[in-house]
Amino acid sequence: MVTISEYAGKIHDPADKPLFDDAAKSAAAGALRGAYVMLWLACAESLKRKFKEAERRDGTAGKIVGNIASKEREQRSVDKFILENAKEYGFISESAYKILLHIYDMRCVYGHPYEEAPDEEQVAHAAAMVVQHVLSQPVRLRHGYCKQMLKSLLGDKHFLDDQASAVHGFVAEVLPRIDESVYDWFLDAYWKELEKIANDASLKIFFFRGVRFTQAVLARIDNPFTPELWHGKASAYPKTLIRVLNRSALFKAAGKRAQDSLVSSALDIAKTRASILRHLEGIIRSLTERQKERFLAHVREMSAAGLRAAKLSLKTAFVPVIEGLTSHNWYVQQPFVEYIAAAGPEQIEELEVADQISLGRNVLQVADGNERSAKRFLDDIADSSAKWPAPFVKGIFLECFVNDEKKIRLKCDQLAIVLKIVRGLDENKRCKIVEVARKAIECGSPKGVFLGRKEYTKVRDALEAHDWAAPVVEALQAVGNELVSAGLDEE
Repeated sequence: MVTISEYAGKIHDPADKPLFDDAAKSAAAGALRGAYVMLWLACAESLKRKFKEAERRDGTAGKIVGNIASKEREQRSVDKFILENAKEYGFISESAYKILLHIYDMRCVYGHPYEEAPDEEQVAHAAAMVVQHVLSQPVRLRHGYCKQMLKSLLGDKHFLDDQASAVHGFVAEVLPRIDESVYDWFLDAYWKELEKIANDASLKIFFFRGVRFTQAVLARIDNPFTPELWHGKASAYPKTLIRVLNRSALFKAAGKRAQDSLVSSALDIAKTRASILRHLEGIIRSLTERQKERFLAHVREMSAAGLRAAKLSLKTAFVPVIEGLTSHNWYVQQPFVEYIAAAGPEQIEELEVADQISLGRNVLQVADGNERSAKRFLDDIADSSAKWPAPFVKGIFLECFVNDEKKIRLKCDQLAIVLKIVRGLDENKRCKIVEVARKAIECGSPKGVFLGRKEYTKVRDALEAHDWAAPVVEALQAVGNELVSAGLDEE
């Protein structure tokens, strides 16, 4: 007596259990010929049922179901036909096909009462193979289903909500139904079509749906390509993959050669479509030093209009912004000031403290040079309810009295509005800024003739209108007194 009922627990679908249970009962009763035939029937019927289930989503499976039904109506044998199509469709592998074909051949032998009967070992082996390769496997969809899905993803704008959560949910639902051997083909086919529409604004809904969809697929499966294959795909689909791989984990998985290729392609594309640079900025921490150097070198050459078109952060664009502010050309300075104003306090706060101070100094310098957008920017800061970073305000305030070379001189044409800005800080931050200014004046040295009497009086009067600015008044007065004593303080 042979026991094969132990395999029943591995059967995936309850619909496949009745025939297997009959085979187990036959084996337990010693009817080995009947058990073997029933095991084959359980295998064939399971494959037939899998095709019927796949038919709901896949036209190719539907054609196979139709051919099976046609043969059955003609009372022709369909077992081998089912087995061959199961291999071609992908329900079973090549090696599984050979094993199951042998079981089918022996079923034909054992099905005749005058032929040899199977022994217990052969029945047990057949049970193990049928369960392992067919009954324990869920339905896996292949090319036919994927082609139909691609058609919908690329052509039906109502097929899928484009929110990230909806896309990830859809991928989580359909991916387990797709045979793993199709993943490579599916991604390649999708990216090929996406590359064709990457620059077509009228089809952007389908392009970015594809980016999100394939990102979600890659996030749920192991890296499907070797570094060599990734390199080839990066070269073939640069406009698509620079967006798909704009997450650190995905970018790193592609390998250095693919990364280099994508960075190079992105910088080339950026000459006419600056927005591509956002994707490099998003993975800047994952770039190698050389890749980062190439990216930032490109950014340094960009105009303010280009930076705004690319929507790069102030932190990434800091060097060209400072260079633009120090150009001493109103027409160059204006768009950079507007870029800073658009970035707002949040992006300024992302800068290193020293860079925030430097930015504040340069904004004040431009305003002191009478550039209208910078003056308007200072007015907006003073009237804004937003909390501008204290180091940035510190830079604006310090620049009125001491430059970054510790030279004391007065740039106070905008002092009234600067004092309004400082006054808007909370008391603790304001006191700290005033104290820093006092020490900077005390430790600095006058730049040439310190001041003329009219200018000094104007500055002193403006400062004395605010009690909290008294330490700055005292420090300036001390410097002035020293210059008078030395006979250097002249009109």
